[in-house]
Amino acid sequence: MGDGLHGAVRDREGGLRHAQAHPEGQRPVVRRRRPHPPIRGAVSRALFLGGPGNISESTIERLLGGGWEVAVLKRSEGGLLGLDVQLFLGDRDDEATLTHALTSFRPDLVVDCTCFTTEQAETVTRALTAHPVARLVFISTADVYGYPLSRLPMREQDPWRPPTSEYAASKKAIEELYQRACEETGTRLTIVRPGYSMGKSFALTAFSLKATGLVARLRQGRPVFSPGDGTTLIDAGAARNTGLMVARLCEVEPRELAYNCAHNGTVTYDEYLRVFGEAVGVEPSIVHIPTDVLYALERPEVEQSLLRDLTSHHLYFAVDRFREEFPDFRWEHSLVDAARDHIAHQESLGAFDAPIPPGFEDRVVDAWVAGFDDLRSGLLSQV
Repeated sequence: MGDGLHGAVRDREGGLRHAQAHPEGQRPVVRRRRPHPPIRGAVSRALFLGGPGNISESTIERLLGGGWEVAVLKRSEGGLLGLDVQLFLGDRDDEATLTHALTSFRPDLVVDCTCFTTEQAETVTRALTAHPVARLVFISTADVYGYPLSRLPMREQDPWRPPTSEYAASKKAIEELYQRACEETGTRLTIVRPGYSMGKSFALTAFSLKATGLVARLRQGRPVFSPGDGTTLIDAGAARNTGLMVARLCEVEPRELAYNCAHNGTVTYDEYLRVFGEAVGVEPSIVHIPTDVLYALERPEVEQSLLRDLTSHHLYFAVDRFREEFPDFRWEHSLVDAARDHIAHQESLGAFDAPIPPGFEDRVVDAWVAGFDDLRSGLLSQV
C-alpha cells in the first residue's frame, strides 16, 4: 500500500487526468435512458423511510419549499428539525406499520434512506407490491463500486470491483433486489450513490467518526495527523449539496437509473485538514506519519478505524451524469461551510463544554513528534 497518487495526476487546474484500470468485477446496474416525465409537480407526495438526517434534511426542505407534501416514517418523535412533515411513528421493518403509512398518506414517491439489509428491502417490496407507488428512490452508496476504483473519477458506467466491506456488499445486493422487484411491479426506480457527505451530525477523520477531537487540537494549536504524505484523495462533500441533488432527482423522473451524488471535485487529506483549519480560523500544523508504521503497531484502534478506507485508495466520483441532466445545479455549500455546520451543531450538543480527553490519535501524534525531535537531535550530533 502506498500513500501517494496511485497513478492519478492532478492537472494544472487541480483536477485529475483519468487513471484507467483493467476491467474486473462486474457492473450489475444497467444504464437505461428514459424520457423526462411531465414537468415538476406531476409527483407531489413523498414518503421518507427514515429522516430527516444528514443528507435528507435538505432534500425534505427543498421538496417542502416546492409545494410537496412530505411524510416521514421513523421510530421517534424527535429530530424533525422543525420541518412541516407528517409523522408516522413506528419501525420501517414492520410491514404492518409500513403498510399503514402507505395507505394513509398515499405517496407518489417513496425515498428509502435507511435500508441496509436485503431483509429490510424485501419488507418494502412486499408492501409496495400490495400498495404500489409511482417511484422509489433508494439511497445506496458510492462504496458499491469496490476499491481501488477502476477509474478516476469513477463514473456510474465504469467497471466495478468486488465490494470491500459488508456495508457495500449489502447496498449492492439491495440495489439488485430493488431492480428486480421494480421491474416486476412497474415501479420506476432511481438509485442514488452518495459520496462522503459531511454535515451537522457526520464528519470523519482517519481515526474517528466525529471531528470533535480534530477541532479541539486545532483550537489548541496542537499538530494534527495526516496519513502518509497527505496527498491521498478523499471525496469529501457537503451533505446539504448531496441532499439537494437527491431532491432534484425526486422532483422529476431522471433519464438514468443510477446517479453519483457527490462534490464536484476532490481534495487531498491535507486539504481536508485545512478545511477544518479555516473553519476554526487557524492554519493547521500537519504531521505526516507513514501508514505502514501505524499498521505495524497492530493496535485495534488502527484496525477498527477508517484509516484503510480513507487512505489506501483514492476516492473520487464523477458527477457528470447528474450535471448533464441538471445543468443549472450549483454546489453552493462549500466544504468550509459543511465543517462550520458540523462544529456549530456539536457545540450546540455540548461536545466541547468539557476538555476532550486525549485519544489514540493524540498519543500517536505526540509520540511521533517527540520521537522525530529525538531522532533529529541524534543525527545532528553525529553529522
